[in-house]
Amino acid sequence: MTSQDKPTNLTFTNIKSRSAEISWINPENTGDGVLTGFWIIIKKENSSILNIITKKVKKYKSDNLSPYTTYEISVAAGNKNGFSEGKTTSFTTSEDGPEGPPLNVTVIADSSSLLSVTWEPPKKDKRNGIIVSYTVCISHEESKPCFREYATKNKMIVIDNLFASTKYYVRVLASTKVGRGSYSESKGKFTNGNQPEVSTNGTAYTLTFSLEIPSRNFTHFYVVALELKDGQESQSPASYRNNELVTYTEAEKSTDPKPYIAAILTSKDENMFILGDGGNTSNPTSRRRRSTSSDYYNGPLEPGTSYSIFQRIFIHNKGEYYSTDWSPASKTNEYSGGPRVLTKISSGDIKAKEGELVNLLCSAQGELPITFTWEKDQQPLESLVKIKQPHRSSFLVVTVKDQTSFGKYICLIRDRFKCTTTHTISIQKLKDT
Repeated sequence: MTSQDKPTNLTFTNIKSRSAEISWINPENTGDGVLTGFWIIIKKENSSILNIITKKVKKYKSDNLSPYTTYEISVAAGNKNGFSEGKTTSFTTSEDGPEGPPLNVTVIADSSSLLSVTWEPPKKDKRNGIIVSYTVCISHEESKPCFREYATKNKMIVIDNLFASTKYYVRVLASTKVGRGSYSESKGKFTNGNQPEVSTNGTAYTLTFSLEIPSRNFTHFYVVALELKDGQESQSPASYRNNELVTYTEAEKSTDPKPYIAAILTSKDENMFILGDGGNTSNPTSRRRRSTSSDYYNGPLEPGTSYSIFQRIFIHNKGEYYSTDWSPASKTNEYSGGPRVLTKISSGDIKAKEGELVNLLCSAQGELPITFTWEKDQQPLESLVKIKQPHRSSFLVVTVKDQTSFGKYICLIRDRFKCTTTHTISIQKLKDT
């Protein structure tokens, strides 16, 4: 490095989004040699993007820059002996319209008249400035002009006043204060169909709904049911993926209510559907017949419990579908029954002697599954379930050991709705004759 001074008054003029002009004043002290040129280094994020030596000039134009980007520039004066220390400063190019579209555009059908759209900003290196607004375009076909446009500063919007069971295409672009960017790819989405009607008839185990039969052609549709807990707000039917819809058995085993496929239907002719009728249906588009264990079981409902349903309509074998809105909540009747002891089959009071084996039979009918437990003097006893259909029975084998074996044996019977009843059998001591 020579003893000459650095250039002075390093100045930027005509700064644009992709270029800038740099000028300076030659150093007065050129050391022990004549000024021969300048060494210019431009850095972006500490990486050199330009490293050149010029002739004896007083300005330089740098092209191929990126919009809205800060650059560091160093200019050193040179003579025959080398270069001075560089004069360093920085500048920021002006903004431009975004080069990339918004990312992760997601469209969800909130109802039969609403679509919600969310997205993320363009890639950082494609924004070219500060994003000040977004434009959301909605059209009837993928590449057709927008019939509606919405401007927003947010990264989401709800589109309303749409038609039910209709496919719309949505795309989004970002804008800086300088200009607009390019649109994202169009995302097609159906609004929900109109909701099935509220149940008009029901029992403790079933609800009857009037289905919404599609006007367009379809291959089949699911009837999806959900048990409603107090105060529960169900998410939009369209937000459930197909693999989130479980079977009746899986829903029963789950600690939290899950939407389950109660039936798969193909006919336009019958619009009344009984939820909980115990029927089985299978997917008509499966390549091979599903096994009975894999069929969709429309199992009985819980008494005094609210349910709602929606339909998922498949338009063709390619898997495109849309869903209806949830039906209004409908409640099954309260359960007024309970397990019933079959007294003609069950054991009555028995007399026995010490040392004998006594078989006690407790038999009942009711809503399956029925469970039996035995106890004596509030202590549980081991039993054997013997007969399952059409009623259930439980055997208790008692070894009459001593005086403590005599007394009341209580059979506690519980049905699937946790309703209980009891049957009491006394073993009395048979007196010696």
